[in-house]
Amino acid sequence: MGSRFIRAFSAHRQKLGLPRLFTGLPESGLADLPIDSKRPQRGWRGDRVSESKACFERELQSQRISLTQVLSSPTSILKSIRSMLVLYGSVRSTPLARRIDRSLLDLPLNEGTILSHQLDNAQHCATRFGLEEFEMRVLVDTDSTAPAVVPDQQSDGVRCTIEQDASPIRGVAGVLSDATQDMDEDDFIVVTSGAQVYLERLDDLVQAMAKKCADVTLVSSRDGSPVGVWLIRVGVLRSVKPIGYIDLKEQSLEVWKQDHAVRVVERSRAYVHPARSLSEYLDAVRAHASGYGAGATIDEDPYREDWESSFSIAEPQSIIGDGVILHDSIALAGSVVGKGAVVVRSVLCPGAKIDPGARVTEQVVRGSVKKGRAS
Repeated sequence: MGSRFIRAFSAHRQKLGLPRLFTGLPESGLADLPIDSKRPQRGWRGDRVSESKACFERELQSQRISLTQVLSSPTSILKSIRSMLVLYGSVRSTPLARRIDRSLLDLPLNEGTILSHQLDNAQHCATRFGLEEFEMRVLVDTDSTAPAVVPDQQSDGVRCTIEQDASPIRGVAGVLSDATQDMDEDDFIVVTSGAQVYLERLDDLVQAMAKKCADVTLVSSRDGSPVGVWLIRVGVLRSVKPIGYIDLKEQSLEVWKQDHAVRVVERSRAYVHPARSLSEYLDAVRAHASGYGAGATIDEDPYREDWESSFSIAEPQSIIGDGVILHDSIALAGSVVGKGAVVVRSVLCPGAKIDPGARVTEQVVRGSVKKGRAS
């Protein structure tokens, strides 16, 4: 009876495309397990199929996975998403963040800002998955500058709020736990980093994560880029201690892998581009100008020409003289560029003044640049 039960259960899970619960069994499940073998399979605690039911029960108990959680469908998971939590802050500030006199989330892209880009992707998720009362919450750490302008998307069904972390020593897992105390344990949240630009639409990433039918799912890329998007069941965060610094990757994830279903969606290339340093930000703007799915490297796009300018951004309150060349550069409000100046891969901050005919290359400029070359 036990053998037939386990065989039927394994076949049913394979039809559903769900992950195996027996971590020590062959990939084909019990079908290839030798009944009369005198040498047990590696990781298998017995040499008889009659012990399979007991092993199955032990496996469930050790992994603490209920059948309700394991058999959750992608559709039910998507319908259970309540919030998108955008984490903004860092341990070490970059020269770009220190000089621009604004939040990195307020930096411009070809259309809108990094913050409005995040909100656009939140709207894509709400529309595609039919999420009512979906909200995007920007969680800003105590050492970072909060966005000054909050886009109003309430009319489109997504509300954007800015929240300052209550404590500087909570860690990412602690912040997420504190921010979800009012949610139901079966709700899901999308967690993403703030200062980044998506190379792949967020709703496509969320769809792929939901198909894993897990408590915690993250998206990785084969090139080793940092993880930028997570899908987490709120009940998992209940294990995070209410006091102290609790990191997400180094501490909590290691515990969750023992107690919950943790899965990974792998992408062949980077799916987000960070925008914290000068070079990262300019490359992120370039990627945003190219659109979703564009090749990010010469291997992905053989016709890619990095020497050609792909964007030139001058905010409304900047002053740009005649004949100025902004080659992959941004002039923020309050900057002045004199006639005939050439600015290459640079950001001109409020108060920056570039003399006529001056040359600026790969700089974050705050003060004055005389005629000549600054690099």
